[in-house]
Amino acid sequence: MMTRKERVKSAFKRTFADRVPAYPIVGGFAAQLVNKTVKDYLTDTETLVAAQLAANQRYSPDIVVIMADLLMEVEALGGKLTFPDNAVCYMKDHVLEEKSALSRMQIPDPLQDGRLPLYLDACRIISNQIKDAPVGGVLTGPWSIAASLRGVENIIFDTFKDPVFVHELLHFCTMVAKRVGDALLSTGTGLSYSEPTGSCSVISPSIYRKFIKAHHIELVEYFREKRAAVTFHICGNVNPIMEDLVETGAPAISIDSISSLEKMIRVADKRTVVIGNVDTNAFESGSREQIESETRRCIADAASSGAFILASACEVPPTATPESVDYFMDAAVKYGTNVK
Repeated sequence: MMTRKERVKSAFKRTFADRVPAYPIVGGFAAQLVNKTVKDYLTDTETLVAAQLAANQRYSPDIVVIMADLLMEVEALGGKLTFPDNAVCYMKDHVLEEKSALSRMQIPDPLQDGRLPLYLDACRIISNQIKDAPVGGVLTGPWSIAASLRGVENIIFDTFKDPVFVHELLHFCTMVAKRVGDALLSTGTGLSYSEPTGSCSVISPSIYRKFIKAHHIELVEYFREKRAAVTFHICGNVNPIMEDLVETGAPAISIDSISSLEKMIRVADKRTVVIGNVDTNAFESGSREQIESETRRCIADAASSGAFILASACEVPPTATPESVDYFMDAAVKYGTNVK
C-alpha cells in the first residue's frame, strides 16, 4: 500500500497510484467531531486544531486541507463580521462602500491583524503534527477579497463604470494575497487560493480575462520563484474559462460540481492536476447511495488521466453528518482502485 504522500505525488507526476488520491475539503464541519460549534472553530486556535486532527484521524484523507473561512483577509482590513454558532461567518457591511477609502487602506500584518494569527498558529501546529500526508491551507484570492471589500454587485458595475479603480483595487488585493500567502508558507503548509465569486456563475468570462487572470498568473509566478506551488479553487461554473485557468500556470485547479469535470480533464490535457468535484449536496443529504454515485461519476470522468485528485466540489457543509464523509472516503477506496 502506498503512503498518502506517495499517492498525491503520483498525481502530480501524471502517473497512477494504488488508488485515486482523495480528500474532503473540511472546515467548520469538523467542529462537531470535537463537540464544538462552527463559531468556536473559526475563532479559537485550540478548537480548529483539535477538529482538524480529529478529522485526519477519522477519515485519513490523502491531503489535509485546513479550511477556516474566506473573510479573514477582509476582517484584517477592517471588515466587521457576524459569527453564527453553526454557520459560516458573513459580512456586516462593505469596507469600500466609498471607493475613496482604498487610498487609506494598508496591507495587513498576518502576524497581528484580525484572526490571521489564530489561523496561522493552527496551520503551524497541524503541519508539525501531521507528517505522513500533505497539509494545505486555504486563503482568499484577490478578486474575492476585492468583492467582499466593495460588494459583489458594486464591483461588477465598477468593471464597466470605473475599470481604473478595479485594476487599482485588484493590485492592492493581490499584494494582500501575496503577504498572507508568504505567512502561510512559513507555517509549513501548502498554499491554495479560493475565489468564491470568480466563476461565470457570478461574472462574465470577459471580466475574468480583463481583470482577474493576470493577477492569478502573477500569484503563480510569484510563488514559483519561491519554489512553492499554488492551487486555485473556483466555486461555480468555470466551463467558459477552463482554458484561461490552465493558462495561469497553476499546478492544480479545483472545480465545483456545477462545472464539467470531464471537460476540465480534456481541456487541461495533463497541463495541470485537476481536483474535484463530488457535489456537496450529497454530503448534506447524508445518503451513502448518492455519495457513492457522485464519487463513481468523478472517477469515471477523470481518473484515467492520472493527473487527477478526487475531492469534494467545495467545503463540506457544516450541517453534513460525520458519516457522510466516511461514505465518501469508503467510496474513494472502493471505486478508485485499479483505474488505469
